[in-house]
Amino acid sequence: MVRRNVTELRAGMVLAEDVMTPGGRFLMPKGTTLDPGHLKSLLAWNLPTVAVNQADGEGAFPSASGPGAPPAAAPGPDLAEAAEAAVRERLLWLDLEHEAGQVLFRLALEREIRRRVTVQEAGGAGEVHGLGQERPERTDRPNRSDEAAPPPLASPEALLRDEPQLVSPPEVYLRINEVLRDPKSTVEDAAASIRYDPSLAAKLLRLVNSSYYARTMRAVEGRFPAKVDSLSRAVMVVGARQLATLALGVSVLPLFQDIPPHWVNMRVFWEHSVGCAVAAQAIAAASGRGNPETAFVAGLLHDIGRILAFKQAPAHMAAAMRQAAAERLPLSFAERGRLGFDHAALGGHLLQKWQFPANLEKMVRYHHDLDEPLFIEEPAVIHLADGVATALGWGGSGNRHVGALSPAAWEALGLSGDALARMVPAMEARLAETMRSFFPDRPGPL
Repeated sequence: MVRRNVTELRAGMVLAEDVMTPGGRFLMPKGTTLDPGHLKSLLAWNLPTVAVNQADGEGAFPSASGPGAPPAAAPGPDLAEAAEAAVRERLLWLDLEHEAGQVLFRLALEREIRRRVTVQEAGGAGEVHGLGQERPERTDRPNRSDEAAPPPLASPEALLRDEPQLVSPPEVYLRINEVLRDPKSTVEDAAASIRYDPSLAAKLLRLVNSSYYARTMRAVEGRFPAKVDSLSRAVMVVGARQLATLALGVSVLPLFQDIPPHWVNMRVFWEHSVGCAVAAQAIAAASGRGNPETAFVAGLLHDIGRILAFKQAPAHMAAAMRQAAAERLPLSFAERGRLGFDHAALGGHLLQKWQFPANLEKMVRYHHDLDEPLFIEEPAVIHLADGVATALGWGGSGNRHVGALSPAAWEALGLSGDALARMVPAMEARLAETMRSFFPDRPGPL
């Protein structure tokens, strides 16, 4: 072990000790392999020295202009303090003494510092919306008068009654659901149901060709080409029911695209949804709690109830958003008071109406209410995935605060904090890749 000034650190070095802030807060764990983002964070905290492995600390260092070099000037402690204040506000309802809370705080703080450094290095031009930076409160939202908010609604059913489009899902959805519900369905049945919609088929092929499924293809090397170029092969790689489940979720996305921008930026909304989906898929795979493809779709659709509420009950949602901002509440709390139920219950009701698989519907319905279902393992996957996506600022759906993490959910998943931390970089890479799959003609995630 050798101690080095932070200005001498380079990407690829490995920390020999945990790194603490000057105030004694945990920042980075021993064993972290430093990348340029870590270097910026260390400089931002104005740390004098850190310990790195002996082999990394010896010998000549590359030129300061090399690929691993830190920025020319340290951003300063003010930036780090502002980043910490923003993260603490976002995680206000999270127990930071809990193992998961500690991990999410550390990961969120690292990323918030990197974002702010990026903005500062760009001359302060622009904001990093959708990545933890909330847009300023607008003054042109509907129903901003001081008059009393409308009374709560009778039920989720009452909200859906006036939206005929939502009563009848797309025809391709009905075809896919028929395949899923028939135990005698074949590989070709699954492929044929998806082939009916060329746009859907193209999205699924891009998804199956992502790096996440590359491991599956490598496991059967010699049977599949490097690129999966047909639905029949995609079914064989992913599995008929798994691909049909993915298709089921992706097929309904076009129904949720026409929300006015003064409510939510839809690309930012879908970035949050995809972030939750990839986190859920990884958590399900690591914990063994549920099917990863089912978890992906549940994550993708976990906030569709909020989109419905924006469309069908704008006055109620305006009141809920004002209350959440004024009282520093997770938006789901305010929804229950203003609507009479939250977006998770509304989304679950819609999925039940559409006859989605029961376990998928329950994952959406109960991801904020784990006291209700008899078995919490699968809803716990979405509960944690949503917390990860919100804490790390992956997009946004109007919510400014991470809800409290259920200790029972964490226990049911059987993960450790270290295991969760190790999963996050792969989740972030998968998020960027999946956003390109869903939005191939647009820029990458915001």
